[in-house]
Amino acid sequence: MEQAIPWMALAGWGLVYGLAVSALFTAVLFGGALAARDFLAQDYPPAIRDRYGAKSPRGQRVARAATIIVALGVVAILALALTHLARLAPGAGVLAVFVYAWIILQTFNLFDLVVLDWLIVVTWRPALVVLPGTEDMPEYRDLGFHVRAFAKGIVICSIGAALTAGLYAAVSALG
Repeated sequence: MEQAIPWMALAGWGLVYGLAVSALFTAVLFGGALAARDFLAQDYPPAIRDRYGAKSPRGQRVARAATIIVALGVVAILALALTHLARLAPGAGVLAVFVYAWIILQTFNLFDLVVLDWLIVVTWRPALVVLPGTEDMPEYRDLGFHVRAFAKGIVICSIGAALTAGLYAAVSALG
């Protein structure tokens, strides 16, 4: 007889691991901005990018390092979460793994929208997140830009969850 999946526990732990991804990203975001304010220049609204111009060489180096740190951190957090899932729901299938990974990644996506984009960038707008020469631009308050990025994040996180579930299934099939 197949064991029932504890969906509420899965959702709760998915939120916990999603907040861990969010904390990692937030730390890298602020650390990167302290090292080179323009390291995420490509993620600003087009008008701000156009006025600011090309990312500095230092910003490019910091962006590469930040990408590696976040990618490795997300993989490590997902691996830890899947190890926990094996104890939480022994024999969990691909659907449970997909849902679990989706909750983790979408928690981060929602945190990025609400806390990082809307609260910090749009509402508080500390100097650390404002590119030099763009301080007066109304595009910093463009909520629609952030909602569109969130919508893209839903697709990207769904693909990430599917890849996670597929990899889990492949590894499970091996042994």
